Amino acid sequence: MNFPTGGVGEELPDPFAYPREAHQRRHGPVGYTNHQAFKPWLRDEFMFRCVYCLFREAWYPDRHASFSVDHIASQVSAPDRICDYANMVYACTRCNSARQDVDVLDPTTSPPGVHLRVRGDGTIAALTAEGQDLIDQLGLDVESLVRVRCYYLDLIALKREHPDDARVDRLFLQSFGYPDDLPDLTRLRPPGGNLREGSESTSFHSRRAEGTLRRYY
Repeated sequence: MNFPTGGVGEELPDPFAYPREAHQRRHGPVGYTNHQAFKPWLRDEFMFRCVYCLFREAWYPDRHASFSVDHIASQVSAPDRICDYANMVYACTRCNSARQDVDVLDPTTSPPGVHLRVRGDGTIAALTAEGQDLIDQLGLDVESLVRVRCYYLDLIALKREHPDDARVDRLFLQSFGYPDDLPDLTRLRPPGGNLREGSESTSFHSRRAEGTLRRYY
């Protein structure tokens, strides 16, 4: 079954709504000795966007090349967990670089939506002291990021006002559609296997092949 294609009444994405529940791992690859090998799994795990700023691969000219494997407990503070999938998230290189070796809020145990909220004008509000620390450490409320948020919020508003305009739809899908190069996890063979055996079949690549993937998210 194919999902609707963006006509009148279809729910549009809310790209800057931080999750209000802790992230539950969908995959569990084990055994890679280079942490970069986990990146295809993390792309699918975190839906091709940065866990900190929520910016998407599609918003960067070089797509996933502007994203990296980030360690919740830094490599300095937890060298024994460098290749522990449970200690990894997906982050844009800007946020990863801003983090440096500072341990920050763990989105897999503490829901970001409890600590952060993006306002309608693109600015970001701290709901807790931990949220403010994250904003300060990563520079999440700098003017350049606010402008980007406003642009995509305006694009969603434009799509809502003109749901059947082909040009608007094309621009919208370029920003909110899934990547063309969805990782095929069924072809990967982690040396230690996948602790969540069978999760490969729930990947976005598999769902696209089945025809059950929406055009956007």
